Amino acid sequence: MKSLEEFIKENKEMFMNTEPSDGHMLRFEERLKQERRRNKIRLITRISSIAAIGLFLMASSVFIYERYFDQQPLLLNLGDVNPQMEKVEFYYTSQINQMAFGMDSLSSVAQEDVRMMMSNELAEMDSVHTELQKKLGANPGDERIVNAMITYYQKKLGMMQAFVNTLTQIKQTNNSKNDDHESTLL
Repeated sequence: MKSLEEFIKENKEMFMNTEPSDGHMLRFEERLKQERRRNKIRLITRISSIAAIGLFLMASSVFIYERYFDQQPLLLNLGDVNPQMEKVEFYYTSQINQMAFGMDSLSSVAQEDVRMMMSNELAEMDSVHTELQKKLGANPGDERIVNAMITYYQKKLGMMQAFVNTLTQIKQTNNSKNDDHESTLL
């Protein structure tokens, strides 16, 4: 550092009298502009790299969460666990489907509140079935869950038979009222 100071002091006149060459200021400004461009490019590159890393971390954390922490239990049917139970399940589901068809054909005779009550009861039964399927998926060999599912099918079938019987009685009552009303008109 001292040698630079000594050099400047010794050659002070040269520094005071000498003007920079032509175009020196233009070249200097051009170099400054290039340096600014490089700095901008570096900044953009750094920001892009940080954003890419952040995006990668977010995507991998979502993947890991969905893969390992947010697993929905399997919804298994009886036939999925035990092939012998597939026949039992098929029997009950076909009977329930027939009852549902009967209920649909008779539902026009019931009042809206009766139809709504039946629909709500069946929806509640279906939510019980979904929970049993989840439990069966979590514990495929558990006989208690298998028995609970068979009991569910029996109760749902019984409930639907009761609904069909009720709707049939309502229809018969309506028909007898219509017959009585027609006979009084004649």
